[in-house]
Amino acid sequence: RVMMMREAIDDFGGRRFLLSFASLWVGSALLMGSYIGESIYRDIVIATVAAYITGNTIQKVKGEAQ
Repeated sequence: RVMMMREAIDDFGGRRFLLSFASLWVGSALLMGSYIGESIYRDIVIATVAAYITGNTIQKVKGEAQ
């Protein structure tokens, strides 16, 4: 079961991508429901993209070091 779940996650883009997608989806839902303002949504998008890029960079650097 664990392997099936891992393969399914990898098929959808990986853990980092799914977490980023979920964060942006929740932020969008909060914005559409008027629970947050546009400036907060902007900050969510900036932070999510920055975290995604940072994670990819760290993975690449660690991969080259091995």
